[in-house]
Amino acid sequence: MIRRAAVFVCAVAFIGCSSDATSRSASSSSPAPTTTTTTTAPTTTTVPLAPASAPQEAATSFVNAWRAGDRDGALTIAFVAAVDAVFAAGEPGFLEHRGCNRPPPDTPVLCVYRTAAGELQVRAQPYEGGWIIDQAIVSAA
Repeated sequence: MIRRAAVFVCAVAFIGCSSDATSRSASSSSPAPTTTTTTTAPTTTTVPLAPASAPQEAATSFVNAWRAGDRDGALTIAFVAAVDAVFAAGEPGFLEHRGCNRPPPDTPVLCVYRTAAGELQVRAQPYEGGWIIDQAIVSAA
């Protein structure tokens, strides 16, 4: 008889301990916590592109804006990704123009600069009757 009572007590204890989360939360007197998430879109200023008349002019305008810390100025001649790339590299310090390649007309032109932040490769691309910077890569010094 004592053995049956012990088995019964263990069975009741086991059933009480193994209830799933659904039955526990249903028998709970406190409400489930709620979470509210608010997302605010960042405000961005769109700067219209103003293509340069030549690839070298586009590259020069771009690197000069970077040197001056003028992000909006850089955005007038370059795509956001190119601007982000140079400004993420930090201050350029000095700029030494290493030259631009001379591909066939109306094809992208690559210009290279030496800077305190590293080597900068800037690609000028024909765009709406002029030239803009569509790519910039800064390789660590």
